Amino acid sequence: MRCGVASLPDGVTWPMVLGGGFLAGIGFTMSLFVAGLALGGDLLTAGKIGTLCGSVASAVVGSVILVIVLRKA
Repeated sequence: MRCGVASLPDGVTWPMVLGGGFLAGIGFTMSLFVAGLALGGDLLTAGKIGTLCGSVASAVVGSVILVIVLRKA
């Protein structure tokens, strides 16, 4: 963007991109896969809970940002 190589599509703002970025954090399948390979026992359980909590937080924050931004638009 700063170099002038690309531009945002019409009707898209930076806050919309930010909200979409947060929603992208929902995809936790690979995190669970890596945790399953790297951890075991109680650490695996903690890793799965942490991944799930992070995904829920990402979904909530992204949704709130988009609801606020899209109401204004």
